[in-house]
Amino acid sequence: MQKPGRGRWGDKFLRAERKWQSWHMQDHVGPDRPFPLVLEGKALRQAHRTALRFGDTVLSYEQLHQGINRFANGFLSLGLRPGERVALMLPNCPEALFSWWGVNRIGGVDVPINISLRGEGLAYQIAQAHCVAVVVEDTLLERLLPLLEGLPSLRHVIVMGPGRLPSLPVGSAISLHDLVSLSEATPTFRPDYRDLASIIYTSGTTGRSKGVMIGHNYWYEISSEAVRYARYTEDDILYGGLPLFHVSARGTTVGPALLADASAVIAERFSASRMLDDCRRWECSVAKYIGGIMPILMKQPCRDDDWDNPLRLVVGAAAPVDLFDAFEARFNTRILEGYGQTEATLCLVNPIDARRPGSCGKPITGWDVMIADDGDNECPPGVVGEIVARPQRPFLGTMGYDGMAEATLAMMRNYWLHTGDLGYKDADGYFFFVDRKSQALRRRGENISSFEVEAVLDQHPAVLESCVVGVPSELGEEEVKAVVVLRKGQELDPAQLIDWCRTRLAYFAIPRYVALRHALPKTPSMRVEKHRLKAEGVTADCWDREKAGIVLER
Repeated sequence: MQKPGRGRWGDKFLRAERKWQSWHMQDHVGPDRPFPLVLEGKALRQAHRTALRFGDTVLSYEQLHQGINRFANGFLSLGLRPGERVALMLPNCPEALFSWWGVNRIGGVDVPINISLRGEGLAYQIAQAHCVAVVVEDTLLERLLPLLEGLPSLRHVIVMGPGRLPSLPVGSAISLHDLVSLSEATPTFRPDYRDLASIIYTSGTTGRSKGVMIGHNYWYEISSEAVRYARYTEDDILYGGLPLFHVSARGTTVGPALLADASAVIAERFSASRMLDDCRRWECSVAKYIGGIMPILMKQPCRDDDWDNPLRLVVGAAAPVDLFDAFEARFNTRILEGYGQTEATLCLVNPIDARRPGSCGKPITGWDVMIADDGDNECPPGVVGEIVARPQRPFLGTMGYDGMAEATLAMMRNYWLHTGDLGYKDADGYFFFVDRKSQALRRRGENISSFEVEAVLDQHPAVLESCVVGVPSELGEEEVKAVVVLRKGQELDPAQLIDWCRTRLAYFAIPRYVALRHALPKTPSMRVEKHRLKAEGVTADCWDREKAGIVLER
């Protein structure tokens, strides 16, 4: 076996760096920045170049442009007017992108919906956004039908798939296939780059979801900055398995690939066992991750060819610092770490030439970032406070929360966007994430980072992943509860897990309660729904360290 860094992919880093030095992304002035207009121009210049791949379905830039026009004309035939909203209940598929950009092309606003939603949560997002139409995959239709009478603004249900069209109590049902077979003519309407393009709902991990308003210019800025900080060029092929109804897949995989004249491979969903083979099959040079993905990949059975892959970068956030070196050595790639949220996507990035493992980086072009105390005063280096950010350019960052003026003002108070995350900055200007402000625990006067406790638990060789929450204590404040998922075929006595923690955590941070589960509740973007685990409190399956008679040394 050849050593990492040699062989077929041995010069992948050098080739990419040379290409970046001689290559420049075409920039677009404001009026040309809405993505449907960007793609219209690219279709004229490089019609037959591959833009996107969904499995065996390959789309050129010309096919993208034609598809956008067909969808736009279909929506126009329904009487969709500028500013009206269309909900999208679609998995990762070409129609998800055609619907997004087709709605945008005629001035409409797309509202991508988490396809795991049901019942009240689903109805809430469609109603709260005042959607006049919904594009839904036929397999998801049964979730929508019982809710229609409570959605008075909904005029059209557009069904993707061969299923029979239902009769509806309100509005009309239309086949997506029939709707988009009308015309490929380019609409005359030109969306304004300053206007609202999308409403992306937060994952709702700590409460009711909010609709984050994203303008055309913000989509462009997210994508163009990603090209610059990751040094993408036309030679790159980006791989993504995150859902297209969240900002990450759209703004840090699809958008950057298209602006760089590169291409993207969009998987139906993330698969730890399939990801590397997918990247080899399509020779992907970049893959997207979020924090929970990296430990799962590392706990896959080792293969002799782990290092033999085309990936020069894996790009994402919340990579466990203890896995940094081991991950890069095993998979012969580099981690590019950043920080952000839907409201301020990737405002911090760990510089590619001056990385600091464990840090989420420094402010990128266009953003000011600060650590603030409760009075919004800047904290000195090393002091934990809230991460706050503000854009330096017009129409960068969110326009606020749709229909939630008070929540918007609270987020934007003192002209800083308040992330709700705790962190600190070191003396060299690198920022470090500590925890969600709402997820930090307090036990007997001590502040505890759930993020740090989870990092220690996840290092145990029997543990696949974990989640740490605070539960009520009979002494006031909280006790630490850990919900743990074991690797397949593994067994673990909770007392052994406590022994693992003794030399790795402060005594007050070691969990009192341990619950072993088959899975953690997650959103489709793989964020753990901590509020659900916190709300359940101390459950019947909780092992209690104190009842087991285990005494911790201080």
